[in-house]
Amino acid sequence: MSDTVGVEWEDAPASVRAAVDRALNRHQRDALTEVEQILNAALRVAVRVAPADPKVADIVAEAGTSNQTFYRYFAGKNDLMHAVLERGIVLVRSYLRHQMAKKPDPAGQLTAWVEGMIAQITRPAVAQQGITVNRLLARAGESIPGRATLDDQLGELLVPPLTAAGRARPDLDARVIQDAVLGTMQRHVGPGTMPSEDEQRHLVDFCVSVISPAPRPPAT
Repeated sequence: MSDTVGVEWEDAPASVRAAVDRALNRHQRDALTEVEQILNAALRVAVRVAPADPKVADIVAEAGTSNQTFYRYFAGKNDLMHAVLERGIVLVRSYLRHQMAKKPDPAGQLTAWVEGMIAQITRPAVAQQGITVNRLLARAGESIPGRATLDDQLGELLVPPLTAAGRARPDLDARVIQDAVLGTMQRHVGPGTMPSEDEQRHLVDFCVSVISPAPRPPAT
């Protein structure tokens, strides 16, 4: 049997394709595990040493890995912290989607979104992680465009319930609600405070009022 040198992928037998796919899947799972270990370690170290900057050497040691492995995946610390933030947004988005799915109507879904967002600063451990990562990105000058794009991914969850409620411009409504909630959160994140229950309830009512019928003026 002659050597099969230079066989194109599309001409490879199915058994060869399957063998390659198995190997790639195995490598992908291993790589994902390594990256998750580094991201988790980075978050733990960043919170532990705050307000100081975490060191790559400390993150590598915390993850139980090596510099070679670290730099295989990340160009440096700023690249790593941006990945930590991105993963955090993905987890929050998944949490919000899950909470909204429990509600059968647009008002309930909007309420779930606002309450889920506010929970990110009213739960101390979660709030501390977010503050730490955002501070590090701000120091690196990378927070403005990247964070805005990530925040928009959260706001996009508002479009379906607003559409279902019959709003003419659900995309613009979603942006207004997103800005109102994030603005409230940012006002508290800086000084490390939390919104009172009254402020939280007012924020929810304000956002949900977008799809509520306008009150009738009193009879004269």
